[in-house]
Amino acid sequence: MLIDFTVENFRSIAEPINLTMLPAKGSSKAGNLIQTEKNKNIKKLLKSCIIYGANASGKTNLLFAISAMKNLVIESKNFDAGDKVFSYQPFILDNDHPNRPISFKIHFIKTDIEYKYSFSFTSEKITYEELSFFKGKREHKIFLREQDNFESFQDKEELDNLFKNTGENVLFLSKANNEYKDFRPVFEWFNKDIFIIGSSIGSFLTMLTPQFTIDYMNKSGENKQKILNLLHHADFDIFDISGKNVEIGSPKTIENFRSLFVSVASELKKEQLISDTNIPIKFGKLPISKVHVSEFKTIRKKIDDSEILLDFISFESAGTNQFFNLAGLWLDAIEQDDKLIIIDEFDNRLHPDLQDFLIRIFHNPEINQKNSQVIFTSHNTRLLNKEIFRREQILFTEKIPTTKSTNLYSLYDYEDRQDRSIEKNYYLGRYGGLPDLTYGKF
Repeated sequence: MLIDFTVENFRSIAEPINLTMLPAKGSSKAGNLIQTEKNKNIKKLLKSCIIYGANASGKTNLLFAISAMKNLVIESKNFDAGDKVFSYQPFILDNDHPNRPISFKIHFIKTDIEYKYSFSFTSEKITYEELSFFKGKREHKIFLREQDNFESFQDKEELDNLFKNTGENVLFLSKANNEYKDFRPVFEWFNKDIFIIGSSIGSFLTMLTPQFTIDYMNKSGENKQKILNLLHHADFDIFDISGKNVEIGSPKTIENFRSLFVSVASELKKEQLISDTNIPIKFGKLPISKVHVSEFKTIRKKIDDSEILLDFISFESAGTNQFFNLAGLWLDAIEQDDKLIIIDEFDNRLHPDLQDFLIRIFHNPEINQKNSQVIFTSHNTRLLNKEIFRREQILFTEKIPTTKSTNLYSLYDYEDRQDRSIEKNYYLGRYGGLPDLTYGKF
């Protein structure tokens, strides 16, 4: 479960901004809260938050930051000496920040243990890294790394020896997670519990595809029926569905593709059309042996009650495909403990009522009993509704005119009344987060 996340000097974010899942005081919408009964410090957390803001205000960059942190934890162990730290994209709209490290800090709970993990980095090296956990209310450091200095606070000899094999551009957590048992739940949280998706392939986000829902559906007949039930409740006239992920290409074909990709990337870098930071993973070194495509069909009933088999992707609408792609991720999150789903442009291709439907399912304490969370960006102002969210669950991003840097704040900071129309006041500019439009001749 995410408690909070802080990022500094990343893309449009110059000064530190903090995304918190800690609730404000008040008992409204109890179903929107997670009860963390086993933790002595954190009693409640938000199940969700929604982020609004003008285009280019930094909404997606905040999600990019979480994804960049996850990618470095998972991938930096594969870096060779001299490799660039691929996520180094500092704020560039002043003369100071481009020469400073990027900083990420995250505070979360995994298997009832509260952790804090943070690191800073340049394009060349990790400049700072620290991991700690809480026992009761007391924080215990595991290790601290500052520039070339390393200090361990438990199992000193073991950690000191493991750190000797860690390159200056590699996170210690990433390098030693297989060797040191206390690192494993932290690494697992990044690797298996966080899903960060976008509507298209980007520098840091994973494109939403049918694969997860197909995998979920094929685990059991019960799971398949749950997908069908969800589609039925959402008013999709689908009688039955089947899907599989088909392996394509021989190992030689995959290796040829890898070589082509590396060659093209190298030429583009020579022409200064891309840099190392544009490539989020070290594709040329990944042990890729298989490529899969999704193949799935739907069965619909004709007006005479006979059945017809259809190709899902080509026949069904873009919105139906989008809902199906989300369905497995959604159901898995409300059935598994402590999942964190992060979605950019949640409103992409989905009718506003379907968005409302998915959010209300997630907030329903009788359905979501597993302490999962969702964070998403949106432009759908119908969701700016006090019947759906608490005030602190509604966040806004806005560029600060004097610094051109992204700022993040919540509705709770602006609105202390419960009887106002949030959507109406948003459009009136009461909360900011709107584009500053001017009209004239073009």
